[in-house]
Amino acid sequence: MNSSLAVGALASWLLAELLGAYMLSNWVRSGAARRRREEPEGMSLPVLAAHAGLNLAGLACWIGFVASRWRPSAWLALCFMVPAIGLGVSTVSIWTPYPARRHAKMAVGEEGSADPGPEPARHAAALPDHMLAHTLDDETAASRLIDDLLARNLTTQTAPRRSVAGLRALVPFLHGVLAIATFLLATLAAISVS
Repeated sequence: MNSSLAVGALASWLLAELLGAYMLSNWVRSGAARRRREEPEGMSLPVLAAHAGLNLAGLACWIGFVASRWRPSAWLALCFMVPAIGLGVSTVSIWTPYPARRHAKMAVGEEGSADPGPEPARHAAALPDHMLAHTLDDETAASRLIDDLLARNLTTQTAPRRSVAGLRALVPFLHGVLAIATFLLATLAAISVS
């Protein structure tokens, strides 16, 4: 067996797991996990849990293979990895852009006025089209909405922004590249076992 392939696959797998844990922690901290009840069209928790669980089960089998050189453990790890990669691809299609967007909720009061709610002023809030049309039809509500938007924009400190969005897109991309590299290295290592 080519042990350098097996160890390389293990290193690649561990790096992919670390990036996955980083993305998951950002997703939870952004509040997206709490908003799942209000917005069921977002990330599927069962898909995310299955993706992480299958990867961890495969990693455990791969660690067993590296330690014992037992061939069925390598193939079992690959069997866990294949559906995990498929579920990972499906999360990428749902989870764009990374991390989960911060949605601002706008509630319409009894008088038809827009209430921005607890969302911090630095995040833009969006009204659905029907609420915006209703608010703009009412002159008092439209005036209040415009005043609120102007007040938010004038009080917001404009600090120089770094291009973090480009770096954030690299995290899931690198996670995917590492997953593919891990699969290729693990497959070659499993084939090379004699």
